[in-house]
Parts: sequence; C-alpha cells; structure tokens
Amino acid sequence: MGRLKAVIFDMDGVIVDSEPLHIRAEHQTFAGFGLKLEDEEFFEYMGRTPRILLQGIIDKYHLDTSADALYPVHMRNLKTLYQSGVLLMKGAMPLIEELSAAGIRLALASSSDQVLIDTVLDKFDLKSYFHVVVSGQHVARIKPHPDIFLMAARHLNLPPADCLVIEDSTNGIRAARAAGMACVGFRSPNSHNQTYDIADRVVDSLSELNVSVLNDIKYPA
Repeated sequence: MGRLKAVIFDMDGVIVDSEPLHIRAEHQTFAGFGLKLEDEEFFEYMGRTPRILLQGIIDKYHLDTSADALYPVHMRNLKTLYQSGVLLMKGAMPLIEELSAAGIRLALASSSDQVLIDTVLDKFDLKSYFHVVVSGQHVARIKPHPDIFLMAARHLNLPPADCLVIEDSTNGIRAARAAGMACVGFRSPNSHNQTYDIADRVVDSLSELNVSVLNDIKYPA
C-alpha cells in the first residue's frame, strides 16, 4: 500500500456529536406509547438506520404500529434537533481541512437519512470538502455489511485498499473491515458500549489524527 488516497468518514458520532440528539428523538418518538425506555436500549442500534431501530423497538414491545408509520414522525423530530442543536465533533474540522489540503479525497458514508446528512453539510458548510456522499438509503444492506463503503470507493474510483474509514460504532468498524479497508475506531464521547478490537488504530480524540498518522497505519493487503 502506498500513500493514503482517500478517507471515508462516518457522520454521526464522528463529524458531529449527534448521538445525544438521536436518543432524545427516540424518546420523543415513542413517548406516546407509554413506554419508559432506558437510553441503553438504543445503544445496540448505533451505526444502523433509523428504520431498523424503530422496527426493533416496535417488535420488542409489541407496539400496534409500524416503522413506516413512525418514520416520518421520527425524522421530523431528528431534523428539528439537528437544526437547533447538533455540534461539530472536536477536532473534526481541522482534520477535514488538513486532509483536503493534502489532496486526499474525502467521502462521507452514513447510515443516516439523506435529509440529516444534508442538514449537517449545509449547517457547517462542508459540501465542498466531500467528493462523495452516500447514505443508508442508497444501499440494499447497511452496516455491518460493507455495501456503503464499497459504494463510496466505487464513486471515488479507488480500490477499497486505498481507502481508510473513520468510525465510532462496532457495526461501522465491521463494515469497513468487511470492505477490505483500514479503519480507525474513534471512541466518541457518546458512543456507548461499542467494541473497537478489530480497528487498525483506536483514538479517543480526532485531534490525535493527521495525515502522517493515517499514512503510518498498516493497510489491508
């Protein structure tokens, strides 16, 4: 493997500190069903799509509704919270700027709905930095399957082995490795109960990363 050619970022919990907003929206969405849900019940769905989370809670508590019925409500809750309260993760913007200035191609591959991705890109003026943006709506199988990262690599016109992924969730790290990509596991402050043992490098802050550090990671053969 030669010089690093592309970095693929997850969004939630990596570029933006949005996991607390997801928890709030999930409580709001299910508030009318009389459930007293614990935050921990949502942690296993990190890195997966909102529809999978909604269906999981519906099935667990045998609710008389469907993911299709709750999805528009949930997305309105999330979009409102994102517009008013989402924050960039510390160290995200300097890293994006450094990678871009070094000529490294950037992609965003998130399980989130495209409307949330667009909200983040617009709010923080990030569109010009990312050559490729892929949402969970664009692929048949979501994380931990590799489809979203493989699609990002195809749109970048690069082989998977030339790409590095930055992820904060177990599902995302598994997806990156299944795609044949190197992966940095980011222990985001609000990424609860995640496993990072198969990541190539683990960091507690994005400020630990720069072009030199990423180039030193041993990439898959």
